[in-house]
Parts: sequence; C-alpha cells; structure tokens
Amino acid sequence: MARRVHLHVGLPKTGTTYLQTIMWHNRALLRERGLLYPGRRRLDHYNAWQQVRREGRGKPVPRKGAWTRLSDQLGRWSGDGLVSHEFFSMATPEEAARVVADLAPAEVHVVVTARAYVRQWPAMWQEALKMHYDASFDQFMADARTDRLKGAWGWASQDLPAVLERWEYAVGRERVHLVTVPAPGSPRSLLWDRWREVLDLDDTGFEMDVHYPNESLGAPQAALMRRMKPQLTAPLTDGPTKHRWVRRYLGHEVLVPQRGARFLPRPDDRAWLVGRAQEAVDAITERGYPMVGDLDDLLDDGGSAAGPEPYPDDVGPEELLDVATATIEQMVRDVRELTLERDRWRARASAPSGLRARVAPLARRLRGRGDGADHSETDEDDQP
Repeated sequence: MARRVHLHVGLPKTGTTYLQTIMWHNRALLRERGLLYPGRRRLDHYNAWQQVRREGRGKPVPRKGAWTRLSDQLGRWSGDGLVSHEFFSMATPEEAARVVADLAPAEVHVVVTARAYVRQWPAMWQEALKMHYDASFDQFMADARTDRLKGAWGWASQDLPAVLERWEYAVGRERVHLVTVPAPGSPRSLLWDRWREVLDLDDTGFEMDVHYPNESLGAPQAALMRRMKPQLTAPLTDGPTKHRWVRRYLGHEVLVPQRGARFLPRPDDRAWLVGRAQEAVDAITERGYPMVGDLDDLLDDGGSAAGPEPYPDDVGPEELLDVATATIEQMVRDVRELTLERDRWRARASAPSGLRARVAPLARRLRGRGDGADHSETDEDDQP
C-alpha cells in the first residue's frame, strides 16, 4: 500500500482545475519521483467520488467502480499517492471515514484549497448556470443566504469550517491541511508554490504551461449564457452533452476569450459573505489546522470600484447584442475550420495511395481483357 496519500477535496472553484491539470500532465515525472497520481484518465477521480457518494446513499454501482480501481492501484504502490477531486468536499463524516478506511494502512492527509467568498460565489453561480441552474445572480445569492442551494454549487461544498471538520473526524486535525488561494494581484505561480509546499513536491523539469482554461465569464457573457439556456433543446439538455458543448465549448472556448468585465456580488451580499468568511477564519484559528498561505486571503471584500460595477442582471439589450454578435462570428469561424478539416480528411480517405495507386493501372488493364480469361484455380506452388 502507498505510504502516504494526499486527498485533495477542493473546495470547488479554488484553482482545482489548474492544479489537477499540471499534476496530470506531469504524472510520469511524479511517478519517477515516487508519487502516484492514479487512473487512466482524469475523469476517473470524479467517477471515484460518484462511487463513494452512490454507495453512501445505498445506490447500485458497477462491480468494480472507479474508486475501487483507484484504491486498488494505490494498494499496489509502495510510494506516495494523490487523489484529487473537489466534490469530495461534500463527503459526509461516514463517507470520509469509508474513504480513509479503503486507503489503510496508508497515512492519509487531506488538502483543502479555499479562497475569499466574495470571489467564490460569482464563479459558483457561473458553474451552476452552465449546467442546471437558470435563475439570475440576484436569485442565486438569495438562495445562498437562505441555504436553498443544493449539491455541488451550494454550502454543501462551500462551508469551509464544516468541510474541514467532517474530514477532521476521519484523519485527525493534524492531517487536515488548508491552502489559501492568493488574493488578486498576487503572482500567478503563488498558488502552485503553496500546493507544492504542502505536498513536499519536487517540480524540477515540470511542464507548467499546460493548465486547462477554466476562467470566469464576464458579466455580459454570463448574461448571454443565461438568456440562451431556456432555448436549449435535446440533445443539448442532456448532462454530458451540455457539459461538453454548453459549458466547455460555448462557455470556455467562445465566451471566456471575449474577456468581459468581471463582477462581484452586490454590496449587501458582499458584506454578508465577508461576515461568513470572518466566521470561517475564526473557526480555523481556534482549531489550528496546518496551513500554507494567509488567512487574510479569505477576507478579501472585493475592494472599491473606481466606477459603475458591471453586474450580469443589469446588462442592457445593446451590450447583450454586442456579445451575441461576437459569439456568432466566432462560432462561424469554428464551423468553417472544422468543415475545412473534415473536407481534407475526406479527400485523403478517397484518394488512392501507396499500393492501391500502383496497382490501379494494372487492374484496369486486366479488366479490359474481357471474360475470355482462364478463371481456374492456380496451384499454390505457382504463387510468387
């Protein structure tokens, strides 16, 4: 069994994709240095969480689910290991205990990445919007304040003291490590440096410019996404299809590159979130979890804006039309490029090549000799 396993449980929207992508891309180097990042593909870590959650709720799972496969791989490994998916933040105490038991006798350390709530909740709304949530940001914040948000995009994954406490029950306080996401304006590499420190990771020779883009939408781009959602029809309403084409293609590949104005909650919601963040910092300070970073990172209030602040619910028709026009233009470009690529592949597939090209003239001459040819079988010894 692995000697030590770091279990990275999120929180969602705290740089998890950035960290996971770098680790996955460099997993061969990690393995050489004694750290196993198991799985055949990154999605295995998400599916591992799904198995844990389904079994925790008494639902059927495949005979050998993703969590079983990952824990089996770690069981055959003699070095250190890493499991990383942000939805493990939602684990109940019982599910957390089961995960740790499955990794025994490895020494399990839980890593929790966290950032300021005023930065977190706009990103949370956008992720919910790209998938199943259709309401405005104002309504989302109202639902947050009354604890009506369910699943991954609510307090089940975002209540930092509660997440820390649930995993503390499973591994002990001294093995729950908090990593804070640096405040805006910090060096881009600082989060990675903190992550590397908590894992005691040698990243010499790592390829770093590989992170998957998972940046936030601007206010007008988010407004367009929300206006479009009710128009979706099958198959775009199906979960996996929506994830690939609405979330990834439209959201990340078309709208994010437009670099729209970032937005924060309205002032009253912002003040409420800062209050929740202060409560979290007080609880963390009292419990004394091992930490890399600065608790002040969690108390960011968004600062003071120099002018009118953009807000997705307030985007007007003209601005929305500008974004929609740019979006259509980009999508036409994408369709053109894909069509040209398809046509090139079709041309290659239909063109004779290699042996076929050399044999074709001979075949035509033979066919031209008519039906008077001898069609009797040829002795094997006469074959060239």
